[in-house]
Amino acid sequence: MAKVAKGEHYRKKGARLMEEADEAVLLHKPGVPEDYRYLLNAFHLIDKAHLIMLVEEGLIPRQDGVTMLRVLKEMEREGVEEVRLRTGGAMHSGEHFLIETLGEEIGGRLHLGRSSGDMQSTSGRLLVRSGYLALMTEVLKFRAGLLEMARNHVDTVMPHYTRFQHGQTTTFGHYLVAVARALERDFERLAQAFARCNESSMGCGAGTGSEFPLNRKRTAELMGFSSVNTNTKDSYAFLDFGIEAYTVMSILMTNIDRTATDIFVWYTHEFGLIDLADRYCGTSSIMAQKKNPHGLMYVTDNISKLLGRMTGAIIQYRNISGIGVLKELGATFQTTLRSVRAMAGIITTMKVKSGRMRELATAFWAQASDLAGAIVREKGLPWRTAYQIVAILVRQSIEEGKGEADVTPEMLDRAAVEYTGKPLGLGAAVIQKALDSLECVRARKLIGGPAPEEVERQIAESRQKLLRDNKIFEELEAQIKAGEKKLEEAERALM
Repeated sequence: MAKVAKGEHYRKKGARLMEEADEAVLLHKPGVPEDYRYLLNAFHLIDKAHLIMLVEEGLIPRQDGVTMLRVLKEMEREGVEEVRLRTGGAMHSGEHFLIETLGEEIGGRLHLGRSSGDMQSTSGRLLVRSGYLALMTEVLKFRAGLLEMARNHVDTVMPHYTRFQHGQTTTFGHYLVAVARALERDFERLAQAFARCNESSMGCGAGTGSEFPLNRKRTAELMGFSSVNTNTKDSYAFLDFGIEAYTVMSILMTNIDRTATDIFVWYTHEFGLIDLADRYCGTSSIMAQKKNPHGLMYVTDNISKLLGRMTGAIIQYRNISGIGVLKELGATFQTTLRSVRAMAGIITTMKVKSGRMRELATAFWAQASDLAGAIVREKGLPWRTAYQIVAILVRQSIEEGKGEADVTPEMLDRAAVEYTGKPLGLGAAVIQKALDSLECVRARKLIGGPAPEEVERQIAESRQKLLRDNKIFEELEAQIKAGEKKLEEAERALM
């Protein structure tokens, strides 16, 4: 019997082909270790589940199955990744190792009824679902930290920036709840994608299944899948669950990027709204005064990497095999996981300079809209007319080197006369209240607004969603744990 080939053991010189495989062939099929390292434990689970199913269905001799299972258990004691990397063969490293250890007479029975196709798809699904669970864990922790922090800042007035310009007035608590709300949708996407991904492809073979009576439901059950993909061609040919994983991670990371951009700006000396914990900062090799936001830089750098990988995966998915979509998923999940964890730490440990926030909230006409609103309420003018009067007031004040604190009824009348030909006669008390940053926030009691009592309500609402999502996570995790338990029971019964 010919010697076992390295890397692609079933491609033996002297069988279908008469030459040893060229490097290009080996790099295409098994690939390099960095490409499949994250899939090795998935391959191991597939091998065990498939083996147990073959024995239970009477498709291979029981004693041969027991012998192979014992060898696979020995591999676990030595280290699955270490042994499989040393053995080579990527997804076929288990069969390769069994043949090397037990000979083809026994080890050669493992691959009955399966192909590279169903192993490829199933291993990808196993990788993706574990990645989803890990990300869900971090997102839930991040949300909990944001909501706890928001409770302490429902009265912390700050400017709301649009296009990096002073907009209106909000609170830091309101801002934090907004970030938490985006993460709520990210969690929902992760949970939905998990459900679509958590179905087994094993048994689809090379797209048409097998003439052997494989128990696809049993294999799925042993691996913790909730169901079986019921079309063998779909199972084999379409790896869009990998593209979806990139998409879900990209949306999550893009949401985080929006927050990171704000923090970059707030952290500058010129804004000075927050200070970052030293653990998330570095310094300069030449500028001794620098406290660089290296943690934030790590997060935003990873977002660029993720978007690049997603584009590459979509392009590779168009290739004949489509396997390229899975090559960098493991590393991408790890990168995203670390980024979410880092961002949660950066936000929940940063020092909030509430005094500076309030100072800037009144520094450049953030309450201009509220003054226009006061004119509408007190004088019954159309909104657009009131808006134009305030716009003239702002222009005139800037020209004269004055700010909101300097506004008098006479200044407002002068602006009104320029636009309408008539003074307004708005009282000083009304003007002062309209230009008070905290009063402006308190007035925004509408659903979703930044009024302290409304933000408290939003926090309570988000806490309820957090409790709900923790239960959803536990249910999804339980599916996998149930599979692990059934696999352990099946191993004990077999051995």
